Amino acid sequence: MNRKEFYTTGEAARLLNISQSTVSRMYDRGILFGKLNPITGKRTISQESITTLMKQYNQSVDGLTVPKKRVLLGTPDQKLVSSTKKMFDGDDRVRIEHFEFGGDILIQCSMAPPDLLVLDERFPDIPCPQIIQSLRRTEEQKSLKILCCPERENVSLCDTWGADKVVTKEEMNQGTSKNDVISLLDISDEAPVVVQTFEHRRRWPRVAIDLPARVWIYRLHKAHVREGGTARVADLSLGGAHLAEIQLEKKTIPSEPFRMVLEVDQEPLKDWRVHCKVVRLESNGGLEAGLQFVRLSKTKQAMVEAIVQNSRSRSQSMVPV
Repeated sequence: MNRKEFYTTGEAARLLNISQSTVSRMYDRGILFGKLNPITGKRTISQESITTLMKQYNQSVDGLTVPKKRVLLGTPDQKLVSSTKKMFDGDDRVRIEHFEFGGDILIQCSMAPPDLLVLDERFPDIPCPQIIQSLRRTEEQKSLKILCCPERENVSLCDTWGADKVVTKEEMNQGTSKNDVISLLDISDEAPVVVQTFEHRRRWPRVAIDLPARVWIYRLHKAHVREGGTARVADLSLGGAHLAEIQLEKKTIPSEPFRMVLEVDQEPLKDWRVHCKVVRLESNGGLEAGLQFVRLSKTKQAMVEAIVQNSRSRSQSMVPV
């Protein structure tokens, strides 16, 4: 098992127990964030945003790990073995298991279907097309991803055997087919081109807003004892807020771990309340704070989402055609 910084939309969907299309929509709306490849349009989702969303909806994050992808490589060709392993050298997301005989491949697939089966066109015991046909006959193996690796002159023949993808041995040996393998495994490429990235821990898109608020500070070990004050919500996001003009009644900040309760009672956040972690404090002529929401109900979250969505819609309508 491995824990990593970014997940494919398919992996994120499995972790969140939602559809892949829902993950994509949540990414486009800014509820989930990560990286976007501008050429392929492929999204990768940040582990941090998945964790935040799971905690927000009281889902356990203990299972926020994704098993290594198991690639079963069937070939007597040691050069193909070497080039395939080299393709994922140092990539702990993938585990490659190698077998030289077709019979072993069938046994392994029946015991534990791999995430991807890579087949040579020739085996010393069972012809490759028979291996594929045998696997496709069983209900458990119909959806098994199969990559066939023939010699260049046999590509058209291999196309008729029922593999999901055909890549020549030459392409595998040269490493030029890695994107094909990655696509079948449903994992992100090693270095996607980043056009959306948020290096600071405050990773949510911000919406400028100006609302009066009440705040209460409480120490973690004395949550029932709270010190009040006022502030203005300067901007807002799906994950947090920025407060300005903070005025505390006791004029002091605790020297030990503390959190803050933020309350707003003015449209569009009428009767709105959330517990927050203070992730940044600034004092330069006035006290300001960056907050991260930690306990936000679904109803209150929907109010924030509406504000962010409306702001984006207005911004898009102002873009000249």
